[in-house]
Amino acid sequence: MTSVKKSRATLIGVILAFALPVIGAKFVLDQSWYQGAATNKGTMLMPPIKLSDELQSRLPEGWRVALVADNECGAACVQGLYAMNQLDVALGKESDRVKPIVFSRTPLDFDLEQTPLVLPIISDEFPAAFADIPPHRLFIIDPLGNAMLHYATFSEEEAMRAEAKNLLSDLRTLLKLSRIG
Repeated sequence: MTSVKKSRATLIGVILAFALPVIGAKFVLDQSWYQGAATNKGTMLMPPIKLSDELQSRLPEGWRVALVADNECGAACVQGLYAMNQLDVALGKESDRVKPIVFSRTPLDFDLEQTPLVLPIISDEFPAAFADIPPHRLFIIDPLGNAMLHYATFSEEEAMRAEAKNLLSDLRTLLKLSRIG
């Protein structure tokens, strides 16, 4: 083999060494063989629900964990309210950045004295704004008024405790990464 042919073969080999992985990656992505990993444990709302400025101004500052309740959700709501109330203890020094809220159209029959940290907001506008979220779910609202993740509530204490740990994990991640609120 002449030196010209060796040089060309080397050049083609170098080009292929860099081009084949890029072509292979493009092919894998185009065929949808790769599914990106998700680190959140809640269900992501795509797109997030954005509150109007008027509704946003009626909420406390900072991050909010909320529940839309009615008088028919029973034990699941009670467990959800209890989990929200425990966030204060679980978050430690970050607890002043998060406010638990329950939205309802009418005053609730539940005994909210058992969950003194949960702020009840009685209004028709908030339940209507969150109509896209399945009923009786806990959800996170960021300081800019975007509801982004939601979590199921359970009437069984053990199942609710596991879901509350998922909410706490996601909330800690959001608080750690957030530069607002």
